[in-house]
Parts: sequence; structure tokens; C-alpha cells
Amino acid sequence: MPSGGTRKGAGRKPKPLAEKLAAGNPGRRPLKKIEFSGGTSRPKMPEYLRHMEKPALNFISIEEIFEKTLDHLEPSGCLNLIPVENICDYVMAKYYLIDAQYALSKTAIVGYNEKHELTVTSFTEAMLKLQKNVALTWGVIWDVVSRNSEKVIRNPEEDLIAAIMSGRVRKKRPREEPDDGRDEHTENPGGEAESGEV
Repeated sequence: MPSGGTRKGAGRKPKPLAEKLAAGNPGRRPLKKIEFSGGTSRPKMPEYLRHMEKPALNFISIEEIFEKTLDHLEPSGCLNLIPVENICDYVMAKYYLIDAQYALSKTAIVGYNEKHELTVTSFTEAMLKLQKNVALTWGVIWDVVSRNSEKVIRNPEEDLIAAIMSGRVRKKRPREEPDDGRDEHTENPGGEAESGEV
């Protein structure tokens, strides 16, 4: 029997508010939206983030990632609903992921372990964990946006995953050249079987 009870994040994800509005609110229930009386000004980057920058990673700055994130979230109208700390968590996760990708470009992705088996290096494993961290920190932000934004805003993290997954292009076989018959339904080329034939 399953144990552990209800887990956070289990079950069907709620439909984004913008999609409910576009569909004309088919459920006819009152739509929930967070009301926030705080200011609507663009948040400033906290000073402590500047102290976490690495001098070796001079082609991108934490401030640049922070500003690009705000630029993306601003049209949603939900920027004032997202705590700055959550945005900072995402920005740092993204910054460290870029740092790990840069380090990985200088080393091997796969290598041999003590048993001389080809395996993924520890650098690659660390980068994959950082990718997961980026997805988790962005998920917290995107949850607020999708539940409260009345505008349809694309999710850049999902766009990236979709682009990676759709990168494989299947080759189409010409119709006049059927393959060995495993995938194609072909008519029986022979005549009818006589009685007694197997």
C-alpha cells in the first residue's frame, strides 16, 4: 500500500488564470486572484547578491540576470506579488548553472571510473543538479504568475525544455519504398490459401 500521505505538488496542476479568462470561465466559479496593497515599483537588486559574483565569470553578471528576469515578469502584472527573495533564489540558481556550464565546457562530460566503466563525470552530475535547482526556484515564481496573471505570458524555462525535447527530427520514409514491414500495414501479396494450407 502507498504510504506517506499527500505530497506537496501532487495532483493536477491548476489551470492558469489567463486561460480560464480566455475560455470564458467555464466552471462559473469566482476566479481567485491575490490582492496586494504593497507598492508597484520595480524592485532593486539586494546588495548581498553583488558579493556572490565570481571574477572568473566575467561574461555575465548577477545584475544582468536579475534585470532580465524582472523584464520578463513585469508584463504579467504580478511582479509586486513575488517576494524579492524568491527572485534572488532563481537568479543565483541561474548564475551558478551558467558557471557550472562554463566549467563543464573546459572538462570532459564522460569519463572512466575506478572500475574502468564509462560514466558521467561529477562535473556533469553537479550541473544536472543545478538545472533541477533552477527549475524548482523558477516553479515557485511561475506558480504565482500563472495563478494571478490575466495576460498569457510564455514560460521561458518550459520553452527551453520543449526546444530540447523537440530537437530530434524524425526522417520520413518515402511512400513508394516500404520498409521490412514492421511498421507498415501491407496487403497480402499472395493469393488465397487453399484448404489444408497453413
